[in-house]
Amino acid sequence: MLRVSHRLGNIHTDRKLATTVHQWQQTGQLEEINIEERHAHKSRFRLHTTSGREIGFVLPRETTIADGDIFGLKDEAGGLLVHISLQEVMVLSPQPPTDAAEGLKWAVRLGHVLGNQHWPIAVVGEQILVPVTLDRAVMETVLRTHHLTEHFTLHYEQRAWPQD
Repeated sequence: MLRVSHRLGNIHTDRKLATTVHQWQQTGQLEEINIEERHAHKSRFRLHTTSGREIGFVLPRETTIADGDIFGLKDEAGGLLVHISLQEVMVLSPQPPTDAAEGLKWAVRLGHVLGNQHWPIAVVGEQILVPVTLDRAVMETVLRTHHLTEHFTLHYEQRAWPQD
């Protein structure tokens, strides 16, 4: 298993590093990895590079990985180029309630149901975002079971997860 040693920089902000990465690519010393955005905030995880090699990340807490980051590899020449993928999210929007109390009741119920499923959420304006981590049909069944689809419209998007 490959292990990341430290961040060298980002090819989008460091031209010299971008040149070095291009040289690594030409000489076969560059590994690349596609990371879903939800992993970009974790400090410890394992994934596979595009060439199929397993790689382990053990980073300092509060580290956020960005698209174009380059990491050095322990015990190997070259480096690792990170590509961040957008993630699929379920977007829930409240339908206009008959009154404020009714709207509040359904918002609390939605929070309760999503929390019981341990699904992370983000609120952007009046939209509630939920990462799609299960089959869509399963997620929608949970919402229908609690009559939430009668009070929230839903659709799906590929979207960057909002920063806090």
